[in-house]
Amino acid sequence: MLAPDTRTLLLDALRPPAGSQLTRAVALTFTLDLESLLVAPLAFAAHSLRESTDPVVIMESVRQCAERIDVFCQSGQVAVPPGESALLAFLEPMVHPVGRPRPGRLFHPKLWVLRFRDEVTSEVSLRLLVLSRNLTKDRSWDVCLRLDGVRGARPAAGNKPLADLLRHTLKLAVVPIPAPRREAIEALIEDLRRVEWTTPDGVREVRFHPLGVPGNSVPSFEGSRHLVISPFCTEDGLLLCAPGDRRIVVGRQEELDRLPHEALDGAECFVVSELAGLPTEETPNETEILSGLHAKVYVVEQGVEARIFVGSANATSAAFGGNVEVLVELVGKRGDLGIDGMVGPEADLREVLEPYERGESVELDEDAELLIDLVRDIAEVPLVATVRAGAERYSIDLTSEAPLPEVDGVRLTAELHTRRAEAVTLAPEQPVKATFAGLALTDITRFVIITAELRGVRERTIVLATLVGDPVDRLDHVLAEQIDTFEKFQRFLLLMLGLGAEAAPVAATEGDEGGSTRWRSGYLGMFELLLNALAEHPERLADLANLIARIEARGAKLWPDGFSELWALVEQARQADLEVARA
Repeated sequence: MLAPDTRTLLLDALRPPAGSQLTRAVALTFTLDLESLLVAPLAFAAHSLRESTDPVVIMESVRQCAERIDVFCQSGQVAVPPGESALLAFLEPMVHPVGRPRPGRLFHPKLWVLRFRDEVTSEVSLRLLVLSRNLTKDRSWDVCLRLDGVRGARPAAGNKPLADLLRHTLKLAVVPIPAPRREAIEALIEDLRRVEWTTPDGVREVRFHPLGVPGNSVPSFEGSRHLVISPFCTEDGLLLCAPGDRRIVVGRQEELDRLPHEALDGAECFVVSELAGLPTEETPNETEILSGLHAKVYVVEQGVEARIFVGSANATSAAFGGNVEVLVELVGKRGDLGIDGMVGPEADLREVLEPYERGESVELDEDAELLIDLVRDIAEVPLVATVRAGAERYSIDLTSEAPLPEVDGVRLTAELHTRRAEAVTLAPEQPVKATFAGLALTDITRFVIITAELRGVRERTIVLATLVGDPVDRLDHVLAEQIDTFEKFQRFLLLMLGLGAEAAPVAATEGDEGGSTRWRSGYLGMFELLLNALAEHPERLADLANLIARIEARGAKLWPDGFSELWALVEQARQADLEVARA
């Protein structure tokens, strides 16, 4: 258990079973890094595309998955990307910030629910990932529990807590979820209630514990011996999770230093070595140092039985007293799941642990803590971004009905993610009222950067505004701007038609700008390729038609001689089929 030389990548954990495709995914996370979210669509793409760093491949993977993925995160905890990226526009429909469950508490679960369908048998399977990490780039010591199962005929009572968690999440959303997405999530929840899980080796029973969700309570930690692995601890949190005298605590140096001396009386305490790391995938003889502990694991022994709790909850009063969290309890024999097997003298994890020696307590930065809370409050104020079209450019009026929180001495600004350094000052205790003018169509975005500054300390977050008047072809223009070379158009066309990277086009060019280029894919001539798409996947040609129209509107020529005539014939046949279907 928890051997430090094993590695599970999120990309691997999300991949569909062989021969299956993703039909729906819902993720819950506390903090969200938008660039890290790009990993998920790649995981669901064809096998040949998953390791790609090609922006064209990533963009098409995101575009194809955008309607099947929903990510819920704590409002005010969406990290500001380091730079502008057109790819992020395709993530806008997926992201749903949620408000705090109550004042002073947080939405803190880390979980994925995935549903797949077998392409041959149509059997529906589900996967649950319960993690200690957020959807970010952090390189920490984390833990992930994966459960797989198939959809059964009737609801199972043991799955009800998971359904409760997802339904409660929907209620906390800052902006109401669009009806089609909400209906799709509700359908996933119904399937989740019916799952028959395959239990891990050595596990007799699996129990789900959503914390902070109405109708669900804190699990019992009563036992004779306890292990707590938690990056954050408070005295009362430790008393709840490890109420006995025989306990082992693994935590962070700075967090253990902040505890009262008596909080750790009688406990055997450890920290992760600062030099501990994992072998790199590229060079196994080299070690990648991981930055600190982030795993949350609790082990309770009672007689011959042991129970392991894995999930998002730290050993704090907030986690068990109002935060929305999730823990999964695994029940089995002490010989299989016990403490000695995890951190005993012979355990693999023990190799990266060092005995804790108390140091000087370092107080938290009060200004930083104040700003973090402030941006969370601001992010719960629903924003509306109204798009107005001018003769050549666009403008956005950013407004809110509710006033911003009261602040003293804090400077607040807002700027569009797509137009950095054009910040507008916001007035505290007043509704938001800001205008961004002179925008290109591709500058329109839901992602608004809110910045709060106080005495040289700055805190920033991405807030998602509701777009009113969003041009229906905005994402088509974003796409067309990225497909700006002959090679990119070839790659994208093959991806769009479902051939993937293995059908990389082979081109022989004579002259410039395409000239009399002869263009063939590795498997099909262009004519056969388009005809097959017309017969089997005409909906993909509709997307291609939009892209070609946008590229032609720019006056660009990204295809060989003769393609326009060929495409005109295909489009004529497609439109004729549509007329027949409407009749």
